[in-house]
Amino acid sequence: MPNPNKTCFFPEPDESRRYGFGSDFVANEKYLAVGHTGLNKVIIYTSDDSGQWSRTREIRPPVDLAFDREGSTFGNGLELDGDILTISARIRNPDIPRDNLSPSQAANTPFTYSYRRYLINLKTETEVQPIDLLVQREPESNLVRFNLLRQGKIEQFVLPDMGEEHFGTHHGANSFYGSNVAVHENLLLVGYSSSYDETGGAWLFNLAQPEAEPLKMAVGDVAMGSTVALSQQFAAVSFHGITWYFPRSNAPRKSPKTLIANLNNGSTTVINSFGELSLSGNILAVMRPGRGCGEVVYPILEVFRIDEDTTPHLIIRRKNVSRAKVQNVFLIFLHYNGSRVCIEPLP
Repeated sequence: MPNPNKTCFFPEPDESRRYGFGSDFVANEKYLAVGHTGLNKVIIYTSDDSGQWSRTREIRPPVDLAFDREGSTFGNGLELDGDILTISARIRNPDIPRDNLSPSQAANTPFTYSYRRYLINLKTETEVQPIDLLVQREPESNLVRFNLLRQGKIEQFVLPDMGEEHFGTHHGANSFYGSNVAVHENLLLVGYSSSYDETGGAWLFNLAQPEAEPLKMAVGDVAMGSTVALSQQFAAVSFHGITWYFPRSNAPRKSPKTLIANLNNGSTTVINSFGELSLSGNILAVMRPGRGCGEVVYPILEVFRIDEDTTPHLIIRRKNVSRAKVQNVFLIFLHYNGSRVCIEPLP
């Protein structure tokens, strides 16, 4: 049944000509932020006292000619905490000298990129301010620095990588692509993966006691760790379904699954559904991308209500969306053809 409280937003005519509307989105009771990486901006919608949403402003990157280079994008890796929004950007580095390269060499010489992260207070008219990246590995050590948005400000925590090869990022990729990190109050869930056997999992840290031994979440011989989600009661770890996550093949050789854990009583469940995860209380969304492992043609969104014993009950299943997440009692999704972003209260 259609949700009568659903609100959809369409790109403006000039915005619809460029791909990238709905590249990422986040929401709370006050704001909905929608990235448009094709035009290097973030569109802000605001909810009034009656719950009606309206478009109110646009966030642009700081003046930087680097954003004019093809492949430079601004508007992914969005995080929202109260009035504070963080935005990630990818900037293509200046071209390497290609004069002495043959056409085939030039075609096979990849561009290189650098990454930035910015913060803005949506309650003010100030410009975006540069901040540290979400995840930064300390040089020549087994330590990783996390710059977390908590209680309206950036807080830094330095934690051991627990001996994991890819800890907190997708095989070395930056948070622009969506780091596998989730934070809720004093809990931090960090995904990891292994290039050797193409498996993975996550470590759960207590930020109030960062020296305490973290809890490992993993399932033997299962592809997971590239996406994680966390709420006050539940944690989940999965494989996001993007094939380039595995550097040695076009698809994982291990079966991808999702591990769900109740943090209060320790019960766990493993389900075959996999994809990009998000949690709002006991509501878990699994966004499986199309052609993720060769057997899916169209993306599939599955939303579950999780019982105390971590039994999942499917409450929503849709094939007409290409990106979705649950957050702060809302379901937010991008229609499959990219024509609109919709937000609706969770059932």
